[in-house]
Amino acid sequence: MKISIVTASYNAEAHVEAALDSVLSQHYSDLEYIVIDGASKDATFQVVEKCSDGIAYCVSEPDEGQYHAIQKGLDRASGEIMAWLNADDIYMPWTFSVVAEIFEKYPEVQWITGLPGFMNEQGQYTGVHASAAAYPQHYICNGWYQEHLAGYLQQESMFWRRSLWEKTSGLDLSLDLAADFKLWTEFAKHAELVQITTPLAAFRKRPGVQKSSLDSDGYRNEVATVCETLPRPPTLWSKIASIGVAARSLCRLVQVRQAKVIAYVDSTQSWEMVSLLRPISRVGLGQMFLEYRVRNKNSRILNK
Repeated sequence: MKISIVTASYNAEAHVEAALDSVLSQHYSDLEYIVIDGASKDATFQVVEKCSDGIAYCVSEPDEGQYHAIQKGLDRASGEIMAWLNADDIYMPWTFSVVAEIFEKYPEVQWITGLPGFMNEQGQYTGVHASAAAYPQHYICNGWYQEHLAGYLQQESMFWRRSLWEKTSGLDLSLDLAADFKLWTEFAKHAELVQITTPLAAFRKRPGVQKSSLDSDGYRNEVATVCETLPRPPTLWSKIASIGVAARSLCRLVQVRQAKVIAYVDSTQSWEMVSLLRPISRVGLGQMFLEYRVRNKNSRILNK
C-alpha cells in the first residue's frame, strides 16, 4: 500500500535530519515522502537536499505557517495511507510495515493511532503511555479530547486512509495552532479511531521552544473556539477534572467504554483486532502513580 508522509519544516536544522532518517531508513517500498520547507533561514533545507534521493517532492518557499505547509503537502499526496510528521519528531523503525499490514488486513479500519511515545531534546526515548485505551467516537467528535478532559490526541501517531481524508475539507487554515484538533473531530464524524498496541512515533518534548509550549494558552483558546458549537461534556466530569491533574487522571481511568484494539498475538504471529472494554485513560494505575510521584518530587525541587 502506498504511504504518503508530509513533513513541514522551518528553521529546524537541529532535528530535521533525525525526522528524515526515521522515515527514509525504513526503506518502505511504496513510500511517497513530501517535504515542505517555509524558506528556512538556517541550514534546514541543505539537510533536506542531502536526502533528496528518497524524497518524492521537496520545496523551500515562504508560506503562511505550519498548517498551510502541511496542507500543501497533503494536497500533493497520492498515497492510500496518509500522515504528517513534524520536523522535530520521529517514527519508530517498524512503523510503516505495521501500518501497511493493519490497513491491508482490516479494510474497515479508517484511522489508527499507536501508543503515545515521547523523547527529550537529546533524542532519548523517555516514555510511552503503555495502556491500550478506548477512544469513543462521540468523545472525539464532540471535542472532549482536550487537556482537562480526555487529554489531547497525539498527532504524530495518527495514520488514516485517503477515503477518510476526502470526507473532510482538510486542515482549517484559520487556526494557527489547533487545526489538528479540529481535523480529529471531523474524522470522528465518519469513523472510529482504532488503537494499536505499539508506539508508532515519538513526540520530542522541547519546553519553552515549541509553539505548543510557548503558546499553550493560544492552543487552548483555539480548542475552545472549535468546541463552541459542539456538545458540552457532562457537567460532573468537567467539575471533577477542573480540580487538578490527579482528579482528571482518575476521571479518565474510571470511564470504561467499548473499544476496538489491535494487538500482536505471538501464537499466530499476526496483528489481531478485538473489541473489549477499556478505560479512556492511556496510562494504567501503576504508571499514573509513578508519574504523580515524579511530578510532585520535581515540583518540590523547583520550589526550593
